[in-house]
Amino acid sequence: MSSAMTNDQEPTLDELYARVTAAILRAETAEAEMDAGRAADAQFDVSCLEEEIAAKLPANDPEGEIARRGALRAALRAHQHARAAELAIRYIAEPLASDTLKATLAAFRSEALLALDDARRLNVNVGPTRFTRVTLHAA
Repeated sequence: MSSAMTNDQEPTLDELYARVTAAILRAETAEAEMDAGRAADAQFDVSCLEEEIAAKLPANDPEGEIARRGALRAALRAHQHARAAELAIRYIAEPLASDTLKATLAAFRSEALLALDDARRLNVNVGPTRFTRVTLHAA
């Protein structure tokens, strides 16, 4: 049986872990090279992948907690403050989330909201934007 994923299969956790590790390395490399645009793009990928991992794991699972924190942290690093705030609201509402996790997510949400307020005060366009990450699958 082939380990390659076809177009109609969801990625496994192991595949998502490998992808998020690669995206983190891309972000770190771009940051080291002072390439802010490429770093933000890679952090957006990290956030989306962590969100996919979080969707597969309950909030009370240690890896599920890490994925939820990672999705928000990476969204903030990608300057996707509205996305971070939306994810925080969703994850805080999960009944299995611990009080500690909820407090961490609330802090991330506050950081995101402050950044959005700052952008509005500076008259920067922060209107809602929907991004779609495209994943190419090997045939």
